[in-house]
Amino acid sequence: MIDTLIELATEAGITIREIYESGKFSTSVKSDRSPVTTADEKANEIILKGLNKQFPRIPAISEESENRSLEKEAFFIIDPLDGTKGFLNKTNNFTVNIAFINNRKPELGVIYSPISGELFYTSPYRESFKYNFLKKTEKVKISGKSENREALTLITSENNFNGRESKIFKVDCELDTLKIGSSIKFCRLAEGKADIYPRFGRTMEWDTAAGHAILKYSGGSLIDVNTKKELVYGKKDYENGSFMALRELKDIKKIDWLRLT
Repeated sequence: MIDTLIELATEAGITIREIYESGKFSTSVKSDRSPVTTADEKANEIILKGLNKQFPRIPAISEESENRSLEKEAFFIIDPLDGTKGFLNKTNNFTVNIAFINNRKPELGVIYSPISGELFYTSPYRESFKYNFLKKTEKVKISGKSENREALTLITSENNFNGRESKIFKVDCELDTLKIGSSIKFCRLAEGKADIYPRFGRTMEWDTAAGHAILKYSGGSLIDVNTKKELVYGKKDYENGSFMALRELKDIKKIDWLRLT
């Protein structure tokens, strides 16, 4: 299954890049006031068609589709173009996300960056890997090992940082901040380039599922702020609340949960 997910993510990514570089696309606004482009729609079509052909009995939930509530334990969840604002603003920070959910947990995940060529994915053996699809580099297993940084590195969105993220630690400590768009944030945690990604407020399951799987199998964790447990999937309207993504689970001891409420 993972080979198919990788193939579809990269195929969609190639189409996204072609549209991005041509500049020939249309943009509209969805009911939630978020933008959607021709690239989102074309990538969505590629992925859903491929999944339906290979796995016709497994339903697929996508940001760009009319989604229904599922009773099934197993399903795909997709963001065909995560970071549409980055696409529109020409920041290069956008990705293709595909995940397979089983028993409310992410079992497989793929994240592909069409511009950099970075590809992150999980294996059926609960491992996470990366390689560059465009440069054809060798795949490397990632384990979240720190790069011997002296300061703790907090990673956050380009568009959603409000300062609250830096006020959640039990003790004062030196803190660096890395701002980046899209789900590539989870990948930076998984490869050890950042330590903690706090996110307050609403996100959707297709924003987190693929990154959650990659982070989890590299030794990290994604914790629901409300339950203090691992984030689960198949929730009502596929909506997440606030969460903490951590490079290592032991980093959770540094967090002051009272400051999060």
